[in-house]
Amino acid sequence: MFELARKMFRDIWDHRHGQAQAQKQLLKQECQKLEEQVESLMERLVEADSPSLISAYEKQIEKLERQKLLTLEKCEKHGQSRHSFTKMFEHAMTFLSNPCKIWENGNFYMKRTVLRLAFAQKITYSRGEGLRTPKTTLPFKALEQICTLGNKMADRQGFEPWRRLPAYTRSRRAPSTTRPPVHLII
Repeated sequence: MFELARKMFRDIWDHRHGQAQAQKQLLKQECQKLEEQVESLMERLVEADSPSLISAYEKQIEKLERQKLLTLEKCEKHGQSRHSFTKMFEHAMTFLSNPCKIWENGNFYMKRTVLRLAFAQKITYSRGEGLRTPKTTLPFKALEQICTLGNKMADRQGFEPWRRLPAYTRSRRAPSTTRPPVHLII
């Protein structure tokens, strides 16, 4: 199961890396367009005679230069992962294999991280009923489905054959009509 998870995570990692590279290319193209706009404004600036027109061109050039610097900065930071795939995968698998161990041995921040990674929403508490059932995140839902593949609910008629209930009169009280609980076959 871990090998399957490794392959799935690797595919996702490669897909996200490809998306990041495509985004980086778009940022480079945007930077080139900004550079072309600056050059065309510079040519207009050289030909301009009016002081108001010159100041307007200078403001526009300054604005485009700032945009270009921001785009270059985004381009440099985009697509760089902080850690390698193997290191990130080991952390993820350690968490998925035993989040309880991390909870018991970790500090406050680790416990808060476990809560964020394990539950999709905040855990709610009701005064009359106590803790409510929280919604888990996708990895735990997938693990739950893998672990419960063979377990199915049994039909009511599967255990014993149906029998007709005897007719009752008003003088005799009928038994409870509550159905017995459904049993889980393991």
